[in-house]
Amino acid sequence: MTLKITILGATGSIGKSTLEIVRQHPDHFKIVGLSTNTNIKLFEKLIKEFRPKKAVIANKSFFKKTLSFSGVKIIAGEEGLLEISGDPDTDVVVAGIVGFAGLSSVMAATRAGKRVLLANKEALVCAGNLMVENCFASNAEIIPIDSEHNAIFQCLGVGYRCFYKAKNLSKVILTASGGPFRTWKEKEIENATVEQAIAHPNWTMGKKISVDSATMINKALEIIEAHWLFNLKSSEIEVVIHPESIIHSMIEFSDKAVLAQLGQPDMRVPIASGLAWPNRLDMDLQGLDWRDIKTFNFESPDDKRFPAIPLAREVLNSGGSLGAVMNAANEVAVLSFLNGDIAFGSIIGMVYDSLEKFSQIASQNISSLDELIILDNSVRQFCTKLIKI
Repeated sequence: MTLKITILGATGSIGKSTLEIVRQHPDHFKIVGLSTNTNIKLFEKLIKEFRPKKAVIANKSFFKKTLSFSGVKIIAGEEGLLEISGDPDTDVVVAGIVGFAGLSSVMAATRAGKRVLLANKEALVCAGNLMVENCFASNAEIIPIDSEHNAIFQCLGVGYRCFYKAKNLSKVILTASGGPFRTWKEKEIENATVEQAIAHPNWTMGKKISVDSATMINKALEIIEAHWLFNLKSSEIEVVIHPESIIHSMIEFSDKAVLAQLGQPDMRVPIASGLAWPNRLDMDLQGLDWRDIKTFNFESPDDKRFPAIPLAREVLNSGGSLGAVMNAANEVAVLSFLNGDIAFGSIIGMVYDSLEKFSQIASQNISSLDELIILDNSVRQFCTKLIKI
């Protein structure tokens, strides 16, 4: 059977990796929907190559009315993302749009009962309760494809479905590379440049996620994501630094047995797992050479140099909609850093100030996407004012 796939964010790193897998297995997969935000030149090439039924340019200012392909419906704007996410002809939606911008399309896919390969951790961080409600109501299936949560998902076995507490599970252990500043002193980290922050030692990623790795807020958000995906308390989610990025995560059972998922630091591995689950694909990738792997190193995160992790635990323990506040503040702060408006050391400070400001307003769970958008906009406006001070 050919699986019909829609890729949200086809010109981003997740989208490109997914399409490489589709190229290797043309008999297994058919692309029926693609989206981009601004990369029109590459998008045109992808439309010509894969001939999707529908193609969406999310940013209307980049939409060209002259863009036309026989048999392909070209749509502009967010309404297009919602349309292809819930399209009846789609079996699997790959959610590769980064940040809050990808939330509404993920929600549309879950409402439509799709299998969603989730790379967008922000959807659960911001709207975990709404996502869970959608999936239970529509029987939608979430398979995480970020490397850490996909590793946990694989370790939990073929019969596991997200949002349930696995039987006999004691805790999960999220691994982290430590990013480019793992060995840097606190003062050096505060004054890091953009070039230094996006130079990840192991993974090839976009600028935003690379900066998130450098501050380790990506791991902080992953703690919140793991809470929702696997129905765990903060105390059941451990983080350990593993500089080699070979062990992608581990699980510990009640009898203290530990399972780990290992592999090259290559996003095509978890994506291929998600596309084929519960089966496996033959992949033309370089595997691990055990003759070259001499040691695995582990260390505890330094909360003083990387305060995002304890901050995420506070957010998780407080509940409500503080995850959405944390995410919005971080998105504004990272963009401001990349644009040269704030120092690297100010990113987490802005997140902290936002959480303090909205601690009462966001103390309860949001009840709708519209309500969440209002909260998100309020946080962004607050952060923008902070930058201008």
